Amino acid sequence: MATREPPDISQPNAYPFNWYDEDKELELLYNRAKSEHWDPSSIDWSSLNLADYDHAQKTAMAYWWAVLANFENNAAASFSKALVYLTENHYPNFTQKMTGTIVTDECRHDECCMRACNRLCPYFLKGWKPEDDQDAKALNNVRWVYYNGGRYWKGYIASFSKYRFPLVFTSFMMGEACASKLFHEMKDKAEHPAFKDALGHMTMDESRHLAYTWRVLENAIPSLTEEEKALIPKRLRHGFVYLSMVLFEPPNEFWELPEGFMDAHRKLEGMARDAGLGVLTLDEKRQAWRSTIMDVKRKLGKYNLPFPDLPEIDVYGT
Repeated sequence: MATREPPDISQPNAYPFNWYDEDKELELLYNRAKSEHWDPSSIDWSSLNLADYDHAQKTAMAYWWAVLANFENNAAASFSKALVYLTENHYPNFTQKMTGTIVTDECRHDECCMRACNRLCPYFLKGWKPEDDQDAKALNNVRWVYYNGGRYWKGYIASFSKYRFPLVFTSFMMGEACASKLFHEMKDKAEHPAFKDALGHMTMDESRHLAYTWRVLENAIPSLTEEEKALIPKRLRHGFVYLSMVLFEPPNEFWELPEGFMDAHRKLEGMARDAGLGVLTLDEKRQAWRSTIMDVKRKLGKYNLPFPDLPEIDVYGT
């Protein structure tokens, strides 16, 4: 009697899976991710002597880490969503595995934000009580950032029904490129070893993420339609606009912010910088963005792919 075959598996589905993948570059990146593993709890956060900072400085530094957490916590969920999509649609093995490593990386980055905030201002996001007007503004600003993060999340989830995965991921390219650059420069400017340690590890991770986003796009280029190519500038600008809250200053086209938000934001960033966190000035951020984005633009140009106008940092697509 012939062996009875199982029915076909309804799709999309995590099954059947496939271990075989000839993309050696992604395999090397995956191996690199494993070898570069690190533990945020091993950073000596207790060495942050609270007596070295006044109340306003502690609030300002906690504020910066809490704003960063909007992107790190969100990213862990974003890449988790991407991993499910990649698995259900049977993308190559190392594409899936590399995405999984980024989920872990972003969880580590978010843990650094949590540990820094809880050392400086315990229970900063829940239970911490403002002592003055500046404290209240800091906490309110963070809540507005998270409100906008919630709006971004809804759009991100919807993008999977509109675009193929490489186009969804194109918007991450801006963030990974500039986060790597800015975290590196912050690490050099930060005065406390705990901050230097965290920012150094985060820089390492972001550089690996950038290499991955490039590989995803390069693999997709032969199959991109003209319509998809025309969408790339829009996707890149989306990434620039969203990440500018922490890596530059937020343009008005997405961010819904109340009057007084930016005044408080700039003041808090300045106090965090003066306290030794390593936060860059606006001009330093602009230069870092511009030099990094020009590299992205040149590389896209080699593939004859269009680029968006970014007048905020004097970069144009033409």
